[in-house]
Amino acid sequence: MRLLLLILIASLLTTACRQHDAEIVARAYDHYLYRSDIEGLVAPGTSPEDSTAIVSNYINQWIQQQVVLEKAQKNISTNFDKELQNYKNSLITHEYEQLIVEQLLDTNVSEKEISDYYEANAQNFVLRSNILRCIYLKLPVGAPCIAQVKRLMNGTVTDETIVEIQKAAAAYMSDYSFDRDNWIPFYSFQTKVPVDTYNETLYLRQNKLVEISDDENLYLARILEFKTVDETSPLEFEHQNIKEIILNHRKIDIIKNMQRDLLREANAKGKIEIMS
Repeated sequence: MRLLLLILIASLLTTACRQHDAEIVARAYDHYLYRSDIEGLVAPGTSPEDSTAIVSNYINQWIQQQVVLEKAQKNISTNFDKELQNYKNSLITHEYEQLIVEQLLDTNVSEKEISDYYEANAQNFVLRSNILRCIYLKLPVGAPCIAQVKRLMNGTVTDETIVEIQKAAAAYMSDYSFDRDNWIPFYSFQTKVPVDTYNETLYLRQNKLVEISDDENLYLARILEFKTVDETSPLEFEHQNIKEIILNHRKIDIIKNMQRDLLREANAKGKIEIMS
């Protein structure tokens, strides 16, 4: 049986240039798998061994599925015609809605729109985790610039300060961020600066300049600002989220308008009737 299967598979793989026919390659009860169902299954360039395994696996899975379906259909009385039709209708409707949205959606969202939405819905943007703004860098232990960098980071951090830090540490820092405007969750901060604390809020309140070292590296961070759980999330942190909300509202409006217009059109043409 295995030898016959291998011969069959080899035949399938070497007849790509032959005209398609209705040759049956497998049967399970009254269901048939044809040569045309398998053609194109194997990508060009696949080795004969892998090709054989792919086709063999496909045939075996097909047979397994048909055998289970045959048994299930004889033992389950539920008629799925209505459910299948509803599912088909949902798929078709969804695809058409996505097509209309792609054609009509304006993806440009102005800063004013984002700001206005934030102001009108600030009560909905409540933090569920602690966040902070900071600068940080990673230096090898013993780097000659450490004292200067710590002094600069402990003062008022300005654009000029950051330039001085970068000049002093350029030859030594292996990881860093000097983006003072970027808000990040505390757990993201911990992936860069290995802070170990049981109370994030207390840590943020008690530490401005963070200094942590191991056998090889020194991690320095200056916490510029932080916000804790249940405070209002800053606009900058919610910027992308608000943009996506606005775009989603536009998508919903497009779909509603499309549905309304089609309903009006069908009604005007007398295609709608509710029987009393």
